[in-house]
Amino acid sequence: MIFHFAWRNLTTRPLRTILGLVGLSIPVLGVLGLFSLSGGLRGLVTDTLGRIQGVMVVRQGAPTPVFSDLSADLGATLEKIPGVRVAAPEVWKVAPAVEGVAAFSVGGLAKGLWSKGPSKGFFDISVVVGEDIASHRRLKNAIGPKAILPPEQGGGRYLEPGDRGRPHVIISKRTAEMHRDAAGVPKRVGDTLRIGDKPFKIVGIYETKSMILDAVILMDIETARALLGVSADTVSAYYLEMDDPSRMGQVAAAIEAAAPNVSAMRVSEFQAPYGAILDQLDTLLLMTVSLALAVGVVGIVNTMLMSTTERFVEFGVLRANGWSRADILALVTAESATLALMAGLLGSVLALAGIELANQFVGGGVRLPVTPGLFVAGLGLSTATGLLGGLYPAWQASQLVPMDAIRIGSR
Repeated sequence: MIFHFAWRNLTTRPLRTILGLVGLSIPVLGVLGLFSLSGGLRGLVTDTLGRIQGVMVVRQGAPTPVFSDLSADLGATLEKIPGVRVAAPEVWKVAPAVEGVAAFSVGGLAKGLWSKGPSKGFFDISVVVGEDIASHRRLKNAIGPKAILPPEQGGGRYLEPGDRGRPHVIISKRTAEMHRDAAGVPKRVGDTLRIGDKPFKIVGIYETKSMILDAVILMDIETARALLGVSADTVSAYYLEMDDPSRMGQVAAAIEAAAPNVSAMRVSEFQAPYGAILDQLDTLLLMTVSLALAVGVVGIVNTMLMSTTERFVEFGVLRANGWSRADILALVTAESATLALMAGLLGSVLALAGIELANQFVGGGVRLPVTPGLFVAGLGLSTATGLLGGLYPAWQASQLVPMDAIRIGSR
């Protein structure tokens, strides 16, 4: 009977109920959208790093190869360690301006946001990776050569010994589409790509469908050093392949024992720094959304307070007819909980629909997850918010003395 009364009171005041639904469903929509975005980015990192087999040797404490520097002589030491088959040196740095657009400029962000094709967003910072061609050609599980587009799609070729010291680059399909010519045609094999103040000839185009891997511009290590101002006795990292992949952990420990001040990590271990960054992003975003949740609570409190104030006579009559204070408390609480549950259903449905729609347009290997857990989280969040917002109005209504309630409500 209590829920019957609660439902009747909500439906007899449709405008107020609709406003309450909108006020609480929007925060639920925002929270679920952020959870889905975070899950999509975590999935991207996991999928990307899961493709790479091997051990990356970087300077101790460096979160990624971009921030690492090691001696170029270390490679000989690494290849002498039992279990290491190949130690391939690499130079990693954030790319200078590409086609006149700097990575961290407003123009660079705008170009990435409005570029046609799959690379829409703020994740379009290019990274130059210089590879030692001779040692990389000895790798058996390198991703690059396998990712070159087929000839019918204009993929070209991978780096060869003849590219050593020459201004030849391999770019991703995403990068090609970001930097179009005056006619709007994406860059193709044979075209020139200007990096910094130097022109480079495109000899290959690849695609991994991961926005992390597709941000890389590949070239010979000597060419990269000349472009980036890196000395000949310095590299950023070494990519190692093992004779027996099952012994990666043991070999990594042997490397760290033999070479001080370095970290030998399986590529999958680089997920930890990315996870820490995403955790901080989650915290920041949730702090922002919590303000919206606070507004939702205030909206519920306001709605229920106005509802109880208008119904003093009703509460007085119910008390006079045998309803206890606990019954009144349960009635108002049931109304706020029902309103919150409806808002949760609305916000969750809108969030799931929005996520499905967004997945039709998001590229770069990001797939926003749609899970039953998100739906349950939306309902739980809204219900908890509604109950919290309805506690004070429910308590206030339950404290009314029957005759006082009738007298006050009759004014």
